[in-house]
Amino acid sequence: MATSDHPFKLMHADPRMVEDTLRGFIAPDWAGRLDFNTLAPLDKEHIGPTLHGRIGDKAWRVERRDGATLADGRRPYLIVLLEFQSEADADMAWRMHEHLYLLELNQRDIGAHRREGRPPEVLAVVIHNGAKPWSASTVRFGPLLGPPTEAGRRLNRWQAYVVIDYPALAGDHALMGRLPSGNRQTALIRLESASGGDVPRLLAEVFRRWNGPESAGLRRGFHARAAHLLRRRGLTLPPLSDYERMLAQEQGAREMTTLMEARLQEWHDNVIAQGVQQGQADLLHRLAERRFDGETARRLSGLLDGADADRLIEAGDWIVECASGDELLDRLRQAGAEG
Repeated sequence: MATSDHPFKLMHADPRMVEDTLRGFIAPDWAGRLDFNTLAPLDKEHIGPTLHGRIGDKAWRVERRDGATLADGRRPYLIVLLEFQSEADADMAWRMHEHLYLLELNQRDIGAHRREGRPPEVLAVVIHNGAKPWSASTVRFGPLLGPPTEAGRRLNRWQAYVVIDYPALAGDHALMGRLPSGNRQTALIRLESASGGDVPRLLAEVFRRWNGPESAGLRRGFHARAAHLLRRRGLTLPPLSDYERMLAQEQGAREMTTLMEARLQEWHDNVIAQGVQQGQADLLHRLAERRFDGETARRLSGLLDGADADRLIEAGDWIVECASGDELLDRLRQAGAEG
């Protein structure tokens, strides 16, 4: 996710996104033992004693409501480490081990608590949005030689991290229907698995639901990710300022809904129109390749970049009429010069 994880980092810089992730996907049974009002970000850059460093994606700390207080009077806490991946990494268990080790070295009070015999609990989470379900092992140690001992079985059950696997979720329609509603992580999963035409609608829902000033970063991250997903399909998304302007013009829930739906229909129509045009251009490329050759098809695509519907129809007629690829390209160049 090297070139596209910035929106993920931005969205998961919102403590409410971290809370929704833990409550809805990681720990619904014991999330009530955490005081989410105490969520605080930790430094994501970890430097070891040999000056070896590693930069993690996001790290958070949250205090527990239960458990005995520490010697300094504070409550025990949980550290949550988040990593974003676009493909399975066979070394992820060891990478997480290194992240956690260096993170502990850089948290002074962690060292104090460890000397006290009470190191904090750590939860490592991988958020995976690749094309295929996650396939790497989540255990920190591989199988032992020979029949495993009881100690070996305990080691092999020790999870180095847990995975929120978007592709696996998207492939299970029944499970997608049971994802927690009103949850920010759910909204992101649905956005990642959406068709191009559904992206503007889902983004509008995010802006309508989480419209307060405290969620500005979350909205910015969702918009950036939606724009990235549409660009991969050759489509464009209205700028963030258009969405934020609608929020600024809000005069009540009903007015906001009407305004959003009106703009959403306009955007949806534009997205569909762009998709049809792109499909026509792709079809012409394939026809020219079969009628002439690959080089003619490549040059044709360049000449038709940004062409309107009339020019695309005209080009289709010329592919049939022209006796050679050079004649076709000359006609297109002449039409472009005259246009």
